[in-house]
Amino acid sequence: MCSYDHYSANYLTGLYHSIKQNIENGFLSRAMLQELDLIAEAIRKQGVCLLEERRTVRVFTKYNIK
Repeated sequence: MCSYDHYSANYLTGLYHSIKQNIENGFLSRAMLQELDLIAEAIRKQGVCLLEERRTVRVFTKYNIK
């Protein structure tokens, strides 16, 4: 269990994309890629699939909710 497991998927996806953008812009080092992996793992544990577009998530459940 990592410390990211306590946050909502919505918060984590925003954090993930923010960190990723800052890495791409050179504000953060590529060493932060390890943090992205931890965040992505915490998001997957909540049943959410990260897509590459900002703030786009798809929740996979066994029920089709409209």
